[in-house]
Amino acid sequence: MNKQLLKREIKRLNKKFRHGKEIYILAENIQYARNVASMFRIADALGVRELILTGISHKPPFGKDLKKVSRHKEKSVHWRYFKTTAKAINYLKTKNVPLIGIEQTTDSAPYFRFRYPDSYALVVGNETYGIVEKTLAKLNHTVFIPMYGKGASLNVHVSLAVVGFYSVIA
Repeated sequence: MNKQLLKREIKRLNKKFRHGKEIYILAENIQYARNVASMFRIADALGVRELILTGISHKPPFGKDLKKVSRHKEKSVHWRYFKTTAKAINYLKTKNVPLIGIEQTTDSAPYFRFRYPDSYALVVGNETYGIVEKTLAKLNHTVFIPMYGKGASLNVHVSLAVVGFYSVIA
């Protein structure tokens, strides 16, 4: 019979699946605070090295409602803020971290066909405009999520979760 695991059993199970990759997330001009809060929870689940916020992206501290969304992960996930994405990219370049944008472009590969390195940054853009052209020009690669229905894209934090979790097992 199937039964839910207790917290200590979940921790033991998750230890078996550590991925060993060094992942950064770069969130460019994320308009909606709930998306940012969700990204903190995703960053924690992925075991990212650092979540980097830029531009208009909402920064902690979060209020009561956003803390529920993030599950207080803004306290345990290492994060930093840069006013401009260019400064964030320069920071990542000093660490020799390849930049992989999640964006639909002429050169994008389907996320499930891309070979992810051991260290990389996943870059996501604004909910309406995506990753801006200046930033796209500085990326090493772009990947996209094929859409099989009528919608053109997924919510930014959902896209991050899909690509992020695939990238650690690929």
